[in-house]
Amino acid sequence: MPMQPPRIGGTRTRKAWEQTRPMPVKRVRGRAGQKARAQVIAEEPLCRICLAQGRTRMTEIVDHIKPLAWGGSDERSNKQGLCVPCHDEKSKAERAIDAEQRRRFDLTR
Repeated sequence: MPMQPPRIGGTRTRKAWEQTRPMPVKRVRGRAGQKARAQVIAEEPLCRICLAQGRTRMTEIVDHIKPLAWGGSDERSNKQGLCVPCHDEKSKAERAIDAEQRRRFDLTR
C-alpha cells in the first residue's frame, strides 16, 4: 500500500468547488433585473452616445459603462442606455482591449 508523503507547513488543500480567485460581481437577473432595465430606459429614452454626437436614436439596450468582468458594479450609476449600433461598437472595442490585455499577460509568463 503506497504511503502519502507528510504535509509540511500546514498547507490546506483546495476543494474542487472552491474558487481560487474572487469572482466578478454577479449580474442582477429575473424581475429585479427587468425592473432595473425599465428604470434605465425610462430615465434615458435616447442613446447616450448618439446624443453626445448630435443624433437622436432610441435606447434599445442597457449597457454597463464599466463591464462586470472588469470589476464594474450592477448599480444604476454604472448603467447607460444605448442603441444597438453604439452598443455593438462599444462591445467590439472592449473585446479588443480585453484580448490585448490577455495576449500581453500571456507574453509575460
